[in-house]
Amino acid sequence: MEKKGTSWGWIVFWLIIFWPVGLALLVNKLANDKSALMSGKTGIISAVGWFFIIFGILGIVAAFDTSSSDAVLGIIIGPAMIIGGILVLRKVSKTKRTAARYKKYIELAVNQNVRGIDNIAASIGLPYELVVRNLQDMINIGYLKDAYIDREARELVFKQIEPISYTQESTHQRADVQKIAVRCPGCGANNVVSVGSVSECDYCGTPVSA
Repeated sequence: MEKKGTSWGWIVFWLIIFWPVGLALLVNKLANDKSALMSGKTGIISAVGWFFIIFGILGIVAAFDTSSSDAVLGIIIGPAMIIGGILVLRKVSKTKRTAARYKKYIELAVNQNVRGIDNIAASIGLPYELVVRNLQDMINIGYLKDAYIDREARELVFKQIEPISYTQESTHQRADVQKIAVRCPGCGANNVVSVGSVSECDYCGTPVSA
């Protein structure tokens, strides 16, 4: 089971209380929790970012209508809130773009079994070298498990999984378990899941059930 890290609730809490800590937690979660990038749960984070910007602008405006001490406080806090909001929104925007691009790679390489990197690059409309870097990043993070890039063949290669040996008893048990292909609600990859069970997506770690 993959470690999910800090919950979204705590991230929002710290973004509101002290945005530098919240932003650091957000960056750490997106870097270490594969399902977080694909979850699409960025709406509330965007709302917090816009709240910071609006609150910061109002603070600056109000600073000119208050006493000198409050004005100084507003002039200091206002820009800090605006900067924090902009940084949060930029991170959310980058996260959405990265997730959309990674989902396209998974759709082609996993669901459609397109392994030629030139073909993947042509389908997505990106330069070959950029696609190679993106795929290598996905491999390093763990989205493309047991895969590597064959630069000579210019292909994405998935390592062959060793077949599992079953005893006669386990074979009978396995026959009673029905498995179906289920599309991951996070990254969109097709997963083979036992009916009535919940497991993690093989590619992004999002819970998948059948």
